[in-house]
This record gives sequence, structure tokens and C-alpha cells, in this order.
Amino acid sequence: MEKRSVVIVNGAAVSAESLNQQQWTKYHAKGGTGFAAEDANAMHDFLHGKSVDKVGRSNALDGPDRISGGVAIQSKYYASAKLSVDSAFRNGQYRYQGMKLEVPSDQYEEAVRRFAELTDPQTARQTVIKGSVTYKEACNIAKAGNLDSIKFDVKTQSVACGITCGLSFIVSYAKAVHDGKSHGEALKEAGKASAKAGMTTVALGVATQQLLRTTVGRSAAAAVTHAIRPVVNSAMATGLGRATLTPVASAMAGKQVAGAAARSVLTAGARANVITGATFSAAAVGSNIYKCCKGKMSAGECAKESVADVAGIGGGMAGFSAGAAIGTFIPIPVVGTLAGGLIGGAIGSIASSSAVKGFFGLFK
Repeated sequence: MEKRSVVIVNGAAVSAESLNQQQWTKYHAKGGTGFAAEDANAMHDFLHGKSVDKVGRSNALDGPDRISGGVAIQSKYYASAKLSVDSAFRNGQYRYQGMKLEVPSDQYEEAVRRFAELTDPQTARQTVIKGSVTYKEACNIAKAGNLDSIKFDVKTQSVACGITCGLSFIVSYAKAVHDGKSHGEALKEAGKASAKAGMTTVALGVATQQLLRTTVGRSAAAAVTHAIRPVVNSAMATGLGRATLTPVASAMAGKQVAGAAARSVLTAGARANVITGATFSAAAVGSNIYKCCKGKMSAGECAKESVADVAGIGGGMAGFSAGAAIGTFIPIPVVGTLAGGLIGGAIGSIASSSAVKGFFGLFK
């Protein structure tokens, strides 16, 4: 299964990869439709139970875009079947020996015929495979504000939603018990919080992804990156920083990384945390302000809850990162890292939120 990094947002786990600015940068670069198609087809395979490794990120010459269920696949999405197939040939020879050629679903039959014209007809239908999306759908996924891109974003956020619901249940249950509520009351409260967190994660995740496809969103992500990179570089310049952060970067990447690669992963992960945290913080504070305006809470309660929510978000992020780093030493790949992150995120979120509310309680 494709390894995915997650970040904690107010007790919600969100795919950091899905918030990677590079994704939306490449969507708007030359070949953006092809990149969008690769992501859509990889997500389709993942949701259908196939292991997915997006090896194309290494940019190896004539290498596969992904390995799905053990099958190496090269995706080609152009405006016509002829262009899609012809791009896979060089000097009359198929460039991707041993790989399947994935084309837009609406071009499949014509692509098979074109492939047969260029090489052995007997191998055409075995080599050419139908993508999960059409060429037009891939074009739309690369843009904001249309049904196809929103549907794709809902799918990506639904993957994180399962983790979100589970973690939110744990955090809410632990907090309820800590507040002195009975087992039954804690379960009921945790169930409601879990459902709410899942819906919130999907809604705000989709909103964030749509924003990052716009010029404003990309500019904001670039600004965050510019601010974060020097901090990461300074931390990684010390021996203690490298020893502490390299395992975190490796856990986020799903493989061993070091040096410049580790710094890049940490920068992307921190950027994802900042962007996601800002989105969720704005939503949480906005909700409290709305309740205050409706007379459902006082101005003092609004301030207290808003600061506690933001603190919980920050504490959860920090706790997840620390817990994930510790979890990497558990000799069970991925599971140890995720378990450590979930526990750390829960502790960090509860501790930060409780500390803020305790501070406000001093002034009663």
C-alpha cells in the first residue's frame, strides 16, 4: 500500500501528501493534465484495494509512473488517442518495455488500434490499458471549481477521513473521561465528535485543495515555504537536529531519506501542517464567533474556546510529529510510526487545549 504521511489538525489526521504544494505546481505546469491523470488513476487503484507505489516521482528516464498491484504502468494523457500513443514511441520503438500503457478511458479503443499500427498487433490490447478518467476529466481535475476536481478531492480526503474519525474518537473519549464523565457519556460524546471531525476533515480538506489550485493559494503556499525552509535548514545543520528530525522525515516519506531529501520532506510536511492548521483554525474560530453573535456563548467563552482550539491544533501537530519519531523505533513498519503519531497527537492536543482552558480558569 502506498505510504502516506499524515498531520494532526485538532485531533484530525490529514494526508500531508495531499497538501503538498508541488502537486498543484505541477498541475499548472506543462503536462499538468498528465500529472492530474496519474494522481486520479493512482487513487482509483488505491481505493480498489491495490498496492500503489508512485515511483514516477523519481523522474527516472523511461521509468514507470507507478507500480500498481505489482504492474508497472506508464500514463499518457494527450488530446487525442494518436498523440497519447505516439508519445510512447521513439524511433519506431515502444519506449516502455515491460510496462502497461495507460490512456484516457474515452480514447481506449482508438488507442489500441493506433498501438497495433505502430508495433506487433498481438500485443496491443495486452499492453494498452484504460485509465479511470477521460482526457476532459483529467483536464478538469487540474483546475479548481468544477465537479470533477471536487469529486477527486473528496476521494483523497475520504482516505484520511477513516484515520480522522478513529483518532478523534480516541481524543474525545480520553478528554471526556479526564473531565470526569462516565464510560457511557464518554462513548456518546466521542461518537458525535468522531462523526463531526470526519465531515469537517472532508469539507475543509476539499476547500483547502481547491484553494491551492488557484493563484492565490499557490502564492500563499510559496510564501509559507519561503518562511519554513530556513528554519528546517537551521535545525538540520546541527547534529542533534539531524538525529532527531531525519527519522521523522523518513517516516513521512515512507522510506529512508537523509540530507537534502530529508530537508525537502520536512519542509513539505511543515508547510502542509501550517496550511491545514490555518484552515482548520479559521474554521474553528469562525464557528465560535458565529455562536457568539447568535448569543450561544459569551465573548469571554468565545475567546477561551478559540484560543483553546488553536492551541489544540498546534499541540496535536507537535505531538504527532514527536510521537511519530518515537514510533519509528517500533519494529513494525508504518504501524509503529502511525501508532506513535496518533498517541502523541492525542496527548499533545488534549494537553495544549486543557492548559489554555486552565489558564483562563484562573481569572474566574
